[in-house]
Amino acid sequence: MTHRLASPWVDLLLPLSLSGLLWERSGNPAGMVLILAIWCGFKFLRWLPAEPVYGVLIGVLVVSLSAVIHPISGSAPTDLILVLLAFAAGLQQSKAQWRGGLWLVLATVIVSLPFVEFDRFNSNLEAIPWSVLRDALPQEAVRIQKITINRSGYLYGLFALVGYGLYRAEVLPWLRRLAAVVGVLSFVLALGAASRAAFLFPIAALIVTELCWWNRYWVARRATSLAVTVLILALVFNLTLYWPGSPMVAQEPSDIGRSQVAQCFVSRSLRSLPEFLVGQGYDRVSHHCAGKVFLPGRTSGIPHAHNVFLHALADQGLMTLSLMLVAVSLVFQRLFSGLAGDAGSLCRTGLACALFILASSLVESTLLKTSLQQVISGYLLAIAWVSPRASKQENFRTIGS
Repeated sequence: MTHRLASPWVDLLLPLSLSGLLWERSGNPAGMVLILAIWCGFKFLRWLPAEPVYGVLIGVLVVSLSAVIHPISGSAPTDLILVLLAFAAGLQQSKAQWRGGLWLVLATVIVSLPFVEFDRFNSNLEAIPWSVLRDALPQEAVRIQKITINRSGYLYGLFALVGYGLYRAEVLPWLRRLAAVVGVLSFVLALGAASRAAFLFPIAALIVTELCWWNRYWVARRATSLAVTVLILALVFNLTLYWPGSPMVAQEPSDIGRSQVAQCFVSRSLRSLPEFLVGQGYDRVSHHCAGKVFLPGRTSGIPHAHNVFLHALADQGLMTLSLMLVAVSLVFQRLFSGLAGDAGSLCRTGLACALFILASSLVESTLLKTSLQQVISGYLLAIAWVSPRASKQENFRTIGS
């Protein structure tokens, strides 16, 4: 019974979770969260007979569920817990399981279409050089119902890279074409979300991933040093972006606001050694900085750091931030190393997604509040731990069939 509940088709719950938006309550998509929790629970049930610790994870999921559905603040402990639970749900999946899972993740693009809404002007249209095409497209930005524009763009950018990975990996021509069509559709929706990160970062992630793939044996031999290099480049990028007086943000009021709120988060985190080490609790720094930094024409301040790592530093302290950086480094180390291995094609998809997740985390609150975003991100990061062979349970079913 456990095997049937935990079959690869359980990943169908990921795209179907959007149907929970039909029962949305007071702006809080409880239906979507419940479906995502059921998905995670079924994933854990698969390993429960052999690994009792998965029963503990099921307990953590159930205990956290109420706080996810009824959050008391903008950020909460359940944000990173959901990411970690989804990550655990994807651990040690075989290549065949990941292939089916990625197709079902990509199906979310199609399921999301009835929930697409339009909001403010889409400034990304200015990147299209042909005025005829530019004028023919909707001028408003795309969003998935109550999910914000930036987070909707993040999801579509991530799905576009999943489509790219399936296009590169599939052998059957009709499956390759299907992956390409849905992937391109997702990228168009990301472009339509008015998020510069959702438009530019998938392209950058794809270019870097292809360069690594063409030189995969060289990359695999230097996996550890390259993983450290990725983190150093991320730090340099953030310093360039958020350093006071940076020329990169001098022209855009929104970029200036993000830079100022990032500086506020850092200065607030450094007030005392205990707060620097263990954080100041959820939303305290956010509320303080939102009262200090205002964009032109806005009556409310920026409510978060627009940076996952700075937000973790403020809320949870240096200890949590250090663990996050170690985890990110391990993900990239395993993906770089895996490019030359038996699951190289899958690691190529995982690397593209991981690069996009990291880059987006440097400029957006990608892991805050939106459960679908948290679950999909954590799940895809688990590709780095793809099982090199079929599990014992799978072998048993094959022998007995």
